[in-house]
Amino acid sequence: MDYEMARRPEVWLITLAGIGWFACGADGGLAGILAATVPGALLLACAVGMVFFPGDRLIPRTGVTGAFVGLVFAVLLLLFAPLTAVFLGALSVGAGLAAARLAADDLVVPEGLPVPELDLALSAEIALDETVLGSLTTIMGVYSEPVQARVGEELEATLDWLRAGGWLENPAAFHEAPPPIGPSAIAERRSAGLDCEIMRFESEFAPRQGAPGRDRWLGYRANRTEEVRIVRSGRTRDWLICVHGLAMGRDWLDLRAMNAGWLHQTGLNLALPVLPLHGPRSIHGVASGAGFISGDVSNTLHALTQTVWDVRRLVAWLRDEGAERIGLMGLSLGGYTTALIASLEDDIDCAIAGIPAAEFGELTCYHASGRALALATAEGITPDRISLALTPVSPLALPPRIARERRFIFGALADRFVPPGQVDALWRHWEQPEIEWYPGGHLGFRFHRSVTTFVDRALRATILQPR
Repeated sequence: MDYEMARRPEVWLITLAGIGWFACGADGGLAGILAATVPGALLLACAVGMVFFPGDRLIPRTGVTGAFVGLVFAVLLLLFAPLTAVFLGALSVGAGLAAARLAADDLVVPEGLPVPELDLALSAEIALDETVLGSLTTIMGVYSEPVQARVGEELEATLDWLRAGGWLENPAAFHEAPPPIGPSAIAERRSAGLDCEIMRFESEFAPRQGAPGRDRWLGYRANRTEEVRIVRSGRTRDWLICVHGLAMGRDWLDLRAMNAGWLHQTGLNLALPVLPLHGPRSIHGVASGAGFISGDVSNTLHALTQTVWDVRRLVAWLRDEGAERIGLMGLSLGGYTTALIASLEDDIDCAIAGIPAAEFGELTCYHASGRALALATAEGITPDRISLALTPVSPLALPPRIARERRFIFGALADRFVPPGQVDALWRHWEQPEIEWYPGGHLGFRFHRSVTTFVDRALRATILQPR
């Protein structure tokens, strides 16, 4: 038992919220008790877990998730018992912010950078990160299915296959030159206040012969068709390819997250590709992005390889269409993709990696539960071995091909999705180009004007620079 943790007011506030839910639920009879069980149990589990098992980042996430569920239930309760709903809603909000403060205990920023002040706004951003992470962990968490035995065997086979091909020593050679985009279907749609063209075409990607997991990958039928959302300005021949993050891939979400309305006003033409296993390319219609980074190493290798293939085909198509300057900007997984493409394509005029992951061996295990990690380790699945298997698709294993002054990065000092150390690692590998650190969470970049100002400056120094 951690007596210091037991004295913290955050733990007591979470405990009070959990008890409050059960107490109010009891007044509502059986239905009330059943409704209160989910938020109440999650909140109390968080409080008890923090006292007896401090240091596990999944415990405060449980509390934030319980607080979010409680807030949703409280809003619904407004229709029947307004005063009780307001009381429980206030308790839930307080508990969520308290759990976010507990989550921030493991916050580590790169050397030389200030630790952001844990004020109300930052606590709210951390709570937002943890709420979404809690949902994603439930739907498609790392090793949420017990596949470690199969993954361990495939990991060993993948490493042998990569060594035999010489791709661990020469990762750039792993990527085959993709053919031009063939016949495509184009439809029109209005989304997020913008008129879009939806271009669909066959990806034509297949993992190399002999690749472990190849047949399984080819069995994902929906993934065979690529989709690109195109927003034309008609004012220039300059393009920005905007690459979405994990669990995105829906036009209404991607356009808003990428701030496409503002980008369109600058005069740029926009192209937003859908990454493998996302959106309309999802496996069997399950959650967008499921299977991309879930601990299944060969799947992640094929997903990233296909991502490179699809985006490089898009770059070539834009050139054929008369594009004069082409930039890349990505968020999170899209930031990783941006860095990877910038290491394989010669004719990119700008690369902006936003809140980017940089290395998936460490990151995969960072988001796994202790039990899942123990089972994985028993099968020989470790961060180092995952990283080695993903060498051909790692931006840290490849030198960037565009000039240093055309590389840009922005990162979050309180990021719960991508530890700031990952962003720092890419920054150092990229020879320390211009970078913007904002004092917020992963999903909070749109709340920070400094990020928009930074992106605007990067674009005006490159693809928006007057000729």
